[in-house]
Amino acid sequence: MKILNEKGLIHFANSGAPADKEGYLQKKGEVNKGFQKRWFVLKGNLLFYYEKKGDKEPLGVIILEGCTIELAEDTDNFLFMINFASSGLRTYCLSAHSQESMESWMKALSCAGYEYVKLMVSELQSKLEEATNSAEANLVQAADRDSRILGRIYNDNAVLETVSRGSKSKSLQRDQKKRVNPFNDVDEMDSEVDPGDAFRHIARTSTIELVTWSLLGIHSFAEMHEFIRHQVQENKLESDRFSQVGKS
Repeated sequence: MKILNEKGLIHFANSGAPADKEGYLQKKGEVNKGFQKRWFVLKGNLLFYYEKKGDKEPLGVIILEGCTIELAEDTDNFLFMINFASSGLRTYCLSAHSQESMESWMKALSCAGYEYVKLMVSELQSKLEEATNSAEANLVQAADRDSRILGRIYNDNAVLETVSRGSKSKSLQRDQKKRVNPFNDVDEMDSEVDPGDAFRHIARTSTIELVTWSLLGIHSFAEMHEFIRHQVQENKLESDRFSQVGKS
């Protein structure tokens, strides 16, 4: 489609919008079937062409909608076509200066139409949704994994705390068993009886006697027996001395 001297298109052509592709091509004329060298500038889906590079006003513009980009039958001159056969519009025949240039232009023109852009946008949206769903699924999995880990840590801490409390309780029970009150009744104590317990049991019946024996450093029957034996011997010796004095 060729549109000449349209102010809106001319303004867009001369605007600061960057070109998607630009360069010289040979264009076959509609009336004169010869090829003329033209400067082409591709912006979006609009292909402007000028008589030479640097011109301010384009000679025409081709709207790249509903067209197909095809190789021409003549392969010697790097020819390709912009074909509007389905809509009955003119077919543009262009020639590049090299195989590489021709392939580059054909690719750029094929991607310039609105339908292609729409398809690309749709595909990008689909990939974005897929990536978003995948990211959300990963977040859910990570949250579930963290929750399980925290649960295990909580359970482990609870078990350790229970074991610790049990150990402390058993230790306290052992300490309580070891800390026997020497003034407990004999029948309330363990089966292993200290021989001194009987003495303490008798001695504690009288506070005065307990204090008296304690002051003498006597804390068992053996010590009390030894003390009384010494007292008896001393009394006997004293009595013998008095007897000898009386006889003399």
